[in-house]
Amino acid sequence: MRGLTARVMLTCSLSFVVVGKGAGAGPKVTLEATLDATQEVPSPSGTLPGAGGTATFEYDEADKTIAYAVNVTNLTGSPILAHIHHAPPGEPGPVSITLDQNHLSEGSTPLPVPAELVGALFGGETYINVHTAQNSGGEIRGQIQLKAGVCTCDGDVTAFRQCVRDAIKALAKSERNSGVIRAVRRDVKRSSCGRTNGARKAVACCVRQPVGNIVTDTLCLPVRAGACAGLAGTSLGAGSSCFPSSPCTGSQTSVTTTTTLHGTTTTTAAATCVHNGESCTRDSQCCSQYCYLGHCY
Repeated sequence: MRGLTARVMLTCSLSFVVVGKGAGAGPKVTLEATLDATQEVPSPSGTLPGAGGTATFEYDEADKTIAYAVNVTNLTGSPILAHIHHAPPGEPGPVSITLDQNHLSEGSTPLPVPAELVGALFGGETYINVHTAQNSGGEIRGQIQLKAGVCTCDGDVTAFRQCVRDAIKALAKSERNSGVIRAVRRDVKRSSCGRTNGARKAVACCVRQPVGNIVTDTLCLPVRAGACAGLAGTSLGAGSSCFPSSPCTGSQTSVTTTTTLHGTTTTTAAATCVHNGESCTRDSQCCSQYCYLGHCY
């Protein structure tokens, strides 16, 4: 059968918490996915060489929608279904959004998205897949990821803050004055980037605000525990610290375990990966990608 190429335009509504006051429309958040047959779980059968696709997503905070365009090629047949699932790479997950298979090419009526899915969307915990008659369980799949941010903290706080200022300056005036951009300015100013200490009794508060893809990393804000929730962050709790390195971006610490067996004491050190406010261990290695609900991926 000849390989098929299709352009699929999809739109679905999405609930997201506005950080900061102000009703001005902020810039959109761009996400991407590359689809192929090798990512599909379970593996499809009889796929054609080059089966795959690309997707670009834009989340609009102003109207709580996400619009995206998907190009698919060399499928065994026309798409019969397309879904957004909730699961990490390499694992099948439940359907979170069922798209209208009869209106894939021209777009569909906006669909509601559970509020709890937003964090997963930004955290690489969702994927899009496309089904065909040959592979009714899914023929190609792509994990949805945030497009890399323009600015990242590499230890040079001056360069980091200047990059953020330049990126914000390039926005339209209405976007520069939006509540979400004010939140980005606030978070960057308070972040631990380039600093060596913070206020007494401060805890590590992990915050991510990827609006405009200016900063898509999770920042560590050294603030008092009671202030973290008001910043829409995740507190790592008493005793946590943003110093000497951020525990919000996958930094590694050591957890020591002592086991006594038949009079012999063995001490092992397991690596702990901390990401987005959670700690994980797996095979004595730091999580290769990220931690989610206590599991490494």
